Amino acid sequence: MPAKGGRKTPQEQAFVGAMLQTGNPTTSARLAGYQQPSSMGGVLMRRPEIAAAVQAEMTHLLQTEGARVGVGTLLEIAGDKNYAAGARVLAARELVKLSGVGVEAIDDEKSPDQMSRAELEAAARSIRSKLADLDNVIDVEPAPKTSVFD
Repeated sequence: MPAKGGRKTPQEQAFVGAMLQTGNPTTSARLAGYQQPSSMGGVLMRRPEIAAAVQAEMTHLLQTEGARVGVGTLLEIAGDKNYAAGARVLAARELVKLSGVGVEAIDDEKSPDQMSRAELEAAARSIRSKLADLDNVIDVEPAPKTSVFD
């Protein structure tokens, strides 16, 4: 039962904290000490104020710890010559985007490893179309170079 005044009970707060760690309502309800965790996890997540609290805490965690870890990882990859050049370039590109430096100069086109299946299929169709257009171009061999003295 929620506390009066819109506050969460200590058990509900424990559930929200456990949801950040596990992402699993049943496990979180068990860790928070609920008697019937398999049913209470779902009941709690259907309560708008609990779902909103979990979402707000997750957003805060991503914007703080997630950002710190993400940027740290990108810095590590970009600066370590033991990583493949492609990985270092991608990491450096992401760091430049995040910094806001040279934003206009960065190509926003996704690399294939960042595309969904549908995006890859669309790109493949576009490439096949361009290749077909090139097949219609008549290749003319350049005339042999001659000099006026020949």
